[in-house]
Amino acid sequence: MHTFSENDLNYYRDQMRRIVEVSHEAGLEVQVNPWGLGHAFGGEAESLFVATRPEVSQVFDDGRAVGAGCPNQPGFRAFVRSWADAAMETGADRIFWDEPHWAHPAQFGVPGERWSCRCELCLQLFSERIGEPMPDALTPEVLAFREDSMVDFLREMVGHVRAQGGRSTVCLLPLTEGPLGLSDWSKVASMPGLDTLATDPYWKAFGRPVRDFVGGFARRVRDLGEQYGVGTEIWIQGFGLGPEDVPDIHAAVEAARAAGVENLWTWGYEACGHMDHLGTREPEEVWAALTEALTSHDHPAKGA
Repeated sequence: MHTFSENDLNYYRDQMRRIVEVSHEAGLEVQVNPWGLGHAFGGEAESLFVATRPEVSQVFDDGRAVGAGCPNQPGFRAFVRSWADAAMETGADRIFWDEPHWAHPAQFGVPGERWSCRCELCLQLFSERIGEPMPDALTPEVLAFREDSMVDFLREMVGHVRAQGGRSTVCLLPLTEGPLGLSDWSKVASMPGLDTLATDPYWKAFGRPVRDFVGGFARRVRDLGEQYGVGTEIWIQGFGLGPEDVPDIHAAVEAARAAGVENLWTWGYEACGHMDHLGTREPEEVWAALTEALTSHDHPAKGA
């Protein structure tokens, strides 16, 4: 997995092509990732696009516009398609749509109960769909509108990549409820042109029991993969851990494999020891444990 942020898009396109080429020469399968693109995907990268194009920004329910692109805005969709074009030009095997999500309040320093999007376009689309104004509460109708909007956004991006002969992975947050969850994953699994359905059940980040959390979501993607004929992929947490978490690392890998998912990746390389914000302790030991768990029993390891 190679991240391809807005900074890379603007200044390092040729270098990204060389990185992918070297990765292929090493015998690696390569995915590229819209790292923090428009603050609508996972990643700790900043977004210049939304700073210079405020008209495509999401708006929280309190009326505050924030620096995250709205998936319904045509201008933002055009920008994401242009990123995908550049990503495919690197020669990567798959485009990895990483944790597509609505603006997270914590990222913008606002109370956790805030939600988006109430931009003028979203208000218009909701009214056209429901026949009445969008309420200022996160009602079931608003949740359904947001879910369908995100699915439509992803369907367009996956279709755009497929039309040019590319392949897409969609990695959903391991949530099925609340303002960041997607309740019906079959809407993504059934998308025309989807190559792989993935999720990243990072048990410690979500404060959940490792075997139940990882195994449960692995079974979910396995079942959907079988139903819709797409590949499956599970990401194993490799950040924010310490030596005391080594047994859980092995348990996570075992749970995913027991569920029938063999395509396992980890975030991130060398246990993210280079990134203070992610809080890995003794990253060399954590990375050694990840490497051992992922390469055991003759299973090939894949990593970011």
